Amino acid sequence: MEKITNYKFKDFIKLKDSEKVESYLNLLEILNPATEIVDPKFRIGKSKKIKLKRVRDLLFGQVTNIRTNLSIPTIESMIEMIMLVTGLKKKECYSIRILDFYAVLAAITAQIIELSDMEANELGSEESDLDEALANERMAKFGILNIINSLAGDNILRWSEIEKLPYMVVFTKLKMDKEKSAIQKQMMESQKRKTNG
Repeated sequence: MEKITNYKFKDFIKLKDSEKVESYLNLLEILNPATEIVDPKFRIGKSKKIKLKRVRDLLFGQVTNIRTNLSIPTIESMIEMIMLVTGLKKKECYSIRILDFYAVLAAITAQIIELSDMEANELGSEESDLDEALANERMAKFGILNIINSLAGDNILRWSEIEKLPYMVVFTKLKMDKEKSAIQKQMMESQKRKTNG
């Protein structure tokens, strides 16, 4: 490949030459994450930049959808993710140039990895009880619904309310609950030692 054409996304997905598409994708997938892109609504010479929203600033349900979409990416799911962080309409997302389009996807992916690492570090369990570990393993098949259900107080009617909360509010609440649980466990163990000793 001699020269890269910065196609509009809608034109790129219409390319028939599979070798060309694959060679482009190999390059596009290693782009650095973007923090802003050229607004596709403006003509060349009058370009305006769009600052991307951070994934952590989205609603909890939106972050959950992004995670799902990243695991099984389709054209529609990529557009949906890009709409969330750019604020553009669907039609406008199809007009984003591919260098910007894939740089936005790289930014979303990097931020989801960052959030997952943060969750693992801050919310990961330190199970010492084998029964508790087995119970958690059995419940793991329900994924994010475990968190939503817990925060909704086991009330299915409140699930959608939880999804509408900002992601960082939910994360902070989960971190607070984990700390509270650890303190309660320590206090119970301390009380147990006092009564046994």
